[in-house]
Amino acid sequence: MKQKILLFFLLALGIVTMGQKDVKINPNVGLTFSQLTNGGETNVKASYVAGLDLRFGDVVNFVPGLYFGNVGTDINYTDTSVKYQYDNSINTLQLRLQIAVNAINRERLKARLIAGPSLHWTVQSLDIEKDNIENFITYFNAGVGVDIGFFTLDLKYEYGLTDVFNENGTNTITVDTKNNILIFSVGLVF
Repeated sequence: MKQKILLFFLLALGIVTMGQKDVKINPNVGLTFSQLTNGGETNVKASYVAGLDLRFGDVVNFVPGLYFGNVGTDINYTDTSVKYQYDNSINTLQLRLQIAVNAINRERLKARLIAGPSLHWTVQSLDIEKDNIENFITYFNAGVGVDIGFFTLDLKYEYGLTDVFNENGTNTITVDTKNNILIFSVGLVF
């Protein structure tokens, strides 16, 4: 199913790009800082994300992007006086479908507001069994970005909309737990 969704997205993207004359390519890498909303004592964990955005439009942009990243949180959890420690580290394939509005829209300087859904597919869980992690996690992200010449900087916050853990596995962590992520990324735009 994941492959069909990805194939559909790529085909639709190809069809849309053929009709656009103002398309920009934005490869970028970044740092992520994530923390769970529930599930015991959690610590913010730094990790990474890398991928590619396409920008369609001039002042108002449709910005689809495909990324690979790692998100997670260090968890200390006590259940009936048994203490658990986890390095909740999840590798994900991420599809972002954002809208950006350029508040400043000069040729060598652009500043924008960005918002839209971010869909994460779990590829691998490094400490917690993958059966305990939801296969599909949704976020809403919002942020700001600036382009200076060919360089781009973005600061975004992804707010978890769906739970990270599911009820199917042997989970000892609270099921009603979402992940929130702060993302700082740098890249090129051409």
